[in-house]
Amino acid sequence: MNKKDETAIPDDHDALRDMVRTLLADRATQATYIAEQEQALRLKDETIARLEMTLAKLQRWRFGRRSEQLASPQMTLWQETLDTEIAVVESTLDAMTSEASPAAEPSAAAKPRRRHPGRTPLPETLPRIDVRIEPERCACAQCGEPLTSVGEEITEKLDYIPGHFQVIRQIRPKLACRPCGTVESPSLPASVIDKGRPTARLVAHVLTAKHCDHLPLYRQEQQYQRAGVTLSRATLCSWLGQAEYWLSVLAGACKEVLLQGRILHADETPLPVLHPGSGKTDRAYLWVYRSQADAAYPMVVFDYAKNRKNEHPRRFLGDWRGILQTDDYGGYDATYRTGRVIEAACWAHVRRHFYDVNERAQSPVAQEALLRIGQLYVIEAAIKDDPPERRREVRAERAKPLLASFRSWLEAVLPQVAAKSAIAQAIRYALKRWEALLRYCDEGALCIDNNPVERALRGVAISRKNFLFVGNDAGGERAAAIYTLVETCKLNNVEPFAYLCDVLEKLPTWPHKRLFELLPFHWKPSLS
Repeated sequence: MNKKDETAIPDDHDALRDMVRTLLADRATQATYIAEQEQALRLKDETIARLEMTLAKLQRWRFGRRSEQLASPQMTLWQETLDTEIAVVESTLDAMTSEASPAAEPSAAAKPRRRHPGRTPLPETLPRIDVRIEPERCACAQCGEPLTSVGEEITEKLDYIPGHFQVIRQIRPKLACRPCGTVESPSLPASVIDKGRPTARLVAHVLTAKHCDHLPLYRQEQQYQRAGVTLSRATLCSWLGQAEYWLSVLAGACKEVLLQGRILHADETPLPVLHPGSGKTDRAYLWVYRSQADAAYPMVVFDYAKNRKNEHPRRFLGDWRGILQTDDYGGYDATYRTGRVIEAACWAHVRRHFYDVNERAQSPVAQEALLRIGQLYVIEAAIKDDPPERRREVRAERAKPLLASFRSWLEAVLPQVAAKSAIAQAIRYALKRWEALLRYCDEGALCIDNNPVERALRGVAISRKNFLFVGNDAGGERAAAIYTLVETCKLNNVEPFAYLCDVLEKLPTWPHKRLFELLPFHWKPSLS
């Protein structure tokens, strides 16, 4: 090799070295670009998955009509609520008038004549049962002379026995004092529908059919028509309005007993209410509060509110102190900040977040979380009938180690998943509420979740699909009172129809100081 070639080699090496550097730089640039594109694609995929999951969830939640404009079939329901409100106002006015002047009975001429088409005679084909009302005395109240029977006054009341109608004939002898020329008859027994035709049993049937069987009044009207009895919706609305006026007193007594407990569950659900004059509905809410699962007096109380603001649970609870178990709605945060109420969270809501992720697309992380939460529920199933202290001991021994491991696993997994993904949101949801989620381990009387109160809302959801709305705020308050009594009956294994039959019969003459004896958890069926 000559010297010229030897001196050229270094130059070739330098060129080759520069070429390699250029190629490496280009490859690094390409790798960076590819990584950026892959990151952008991952973010797009996560965003698409998150939006698809949100869409799927909204589609599952969606039900009913899009528009709140009243369609023509809904107008009959609107008329029902309006007639009920009129009946309630009339009952309230009558009660206020009688309280203002109980001794003064206005004459027939002084009473304003109401426009009424007249009552349809009760069908003669219905069986009649005679109930004779004997007079309290047989001597004239004015002169003391013996009274002589000169005839009878017969008042017919329409009664209902499940499966058929019958007519109760209340027969009162008409007694006359010949020296004085006066005629008198025994007074009719007090009735929840004063001077009305229905017995307490028939009113109880209408209430039960509407609030337990979720049957609107126009459908009940059709059923009665098939049975041979014509009862208009306006008549049924009037009966309901007057009955609910009495039953709201019992619902208030239930609230007093509920707030004596130390642990409560709470939730809320929408209730459409008719907006006056617009033909549309506004969204009001029923807030529901339930006693702890093993309470001495199981009960659930509904509270109507115009909206979902945080002021409503604070107003309802007042100065109450204890543990309140709720879902993740922020409307309860102001109640917890008072310091009188301790928060307990719901494991069912934590599980639901992971379940939704896994339903959208199979997720190993979500499946592992569901498996770990399932282990907690296995423990609860084994101790559900144990006393609170035993449940606390078992939870401390078996559940707490699982929870500690679960939290460590969640904290380790969170950095490994996309920050904005649905699985990350589910993990952060659990970690954010961890202290409240652990509270059931230290309090044996607490449930692991808020399902007891959610079960009480099922009847409201079914009724909402049938009735569509209530007439106004007062109607919402009365609906809350009826739901309070019906759902509390169910918790105490009391048949609502039998209960309503009895209390509607007793309420008109029942002393107020013994009102608690008529609450569902104290009520005993009559022996007769």
